[in-house]
Amino acid sequence: MSLDLPEFQELDVTKVAERKAAMAFAELRRPVMVDDSGLVIAAWNGLPGALVSWFLDSVGNVGLIRMMAGWPDRSAQVVTAIGYCDEGGTQVFVGTVEGKIAPEEAGSNGFGYDPIFIPGGHDQTFAQLSDDEKDAISMRRRALDKARSALKL
Repeated sequence: MSLDLPEFQELDVTKVAERKAAMAFAELRRPVMVDDSGLVIAAWNGLPGALVSWFLDSVGNVGLIRMMAGWPDRSAQVVTAIGYCDEGGTQVFVGTVEGKIAPEEAGSNGFGYDPIFIPGGHDQTFAQLSDDEKDAISMRRRALDKARSALKL
């Protein structure tokens, strides 16, 4: 279900998912699950984080790569936070994939930052991996696996 919820200006996807879940529950008055994802660049102290969509809208993947010029540390994480809220409160489940920012865009499978993020243990970007390869290591899958286990789904 699509809800028009405010988008919080926050780097931490966990905080964004927690707030979105609570707001969605308050509006719908039934259990809800929401998600938020981000790109965390170590050299930039967590930027762009949950603000990645604004970065991509402004400068795109090529702009992010250009902004990385001169930064020897290209390590990054992609993070998804799944927020669940019911009458008992809000819980957040986080999935993370460690990796690095690619030197140039590569691949066409995926969206957002997929063409510039190389997951650890791979030499290709998310956008170069098949759907099955990406799904096997996805940060969203990791977060959902934690939610499924905790919520007994």
